[in-house]
Amino acid sequence: MALVDITEFRHLLACPRCRRPLACEEPLRCAQADCELSQRAFAVISGKPVLVDLEASVISLDQLRASNGASPIERSSASRIRRLHRWAITRTAEAPNDVTAAQVQRLLRILRSRPSPSRPSVLVIGGGAMGHQVDDLYEANDVNLISFDIYASPLSQFIADAHGIPLATGSIDAVVIQAVLEHVLEPWKVVDEIHRVLGDDGLVYSDTPFLQPVHEGPYDFTRFTDSGHRALFKRFTIIDSGLLRGSGTTLSWVFADFVRALTRSRALAFVARLGTFWMSYLNRCLDPRKSIDSASSVFLLGQKSDSSASPRELVEYYKGDQAASSPDVADR
Repeated sequence: MALVDITEFRHLLACPRCRRPLACEEPLRCAQADCELSQRAFAVISGKPVLVDLEASVISLDQLRASNGASPIERSSASRIRRLHRWAITRTAEAPNDVTAAQVQRLLRILRSRPSPSRPSVLVIGGGAMGHQVDDLYEANDVNLISFDIYASPLSQFIADAHGIPLATGSIDAVVIQAVLEHVLEPWKVVDEIHRVLGDDGLVYSDTPFLQPVHEGPYDFTRFTDSGHRALFKRFTIIDSGLLRGSGTTLSWVFADFVRALTRSRALAFVARLGTFWMSYLNRCLDPRKSIDSASSVFLLGQKSDSSASPRELVEYYKGDQAASSPDVADR
């Protein structure tokens, strides 16, 4: 696995408040005397340093200590019913869809084509659990994989809040952020942080929901159209972007939630999910231009830029079926 030990990138760690280097000695603390976080060492829970500005975060140190760093959202699938439910969700999310795998492979090819004296560093935001179709990234032996989440996990080296990424400016070659931006309070700040930690011409792969029911309850805040997602990354040049999962996936997700609301029954909603996951397999039969307007999720692969897309460029970006040039629109 490409995941490296935290000691190998210790020199890249930075204070989540002032963004300046941490002290060289242990325990980890901000080295800047004028920063309030220099007055105390960062906590360590389940062997993971908690590199968080706690006064500006949803992360609670007391909660982390009480749970020994466990996720605030139940992620266990130990029971037979939970395993079956997870299987249905996975089939809905992945069937049949190789977009993410292709874009991650593309990101890796670009990194490998660049001359560099050292292995490129790839940061996974929200990496407490491995995302869909990113196996090539985790199996790559020519990149340094850095990962964090808001809880302790064997797949991440530290606990952090994406609103204040505790890494030095310009220290990362690529960022992968999957199904995370809907779970942060201020996604534009997170994208600003991604832009900050990336070096010149740094790459980002992002995917995010558009039409999906709320998941992870109180930690679900936002949705993005394809155009909204592009606007969020306006300081990036687009390499590729568009539809990730289409209307078939949307229909399956929403129908199951409709059944739950109608019947007040989780069990019947579960049966509905099992009975409709096949709808996702119809995504390949759909017109992508029409399906993107009711997409379940969208993606973007971009490169850091010194300039920002103009408001007009953001409007002209729209890829859906309601563009002014569309015959259907012109006839109305």
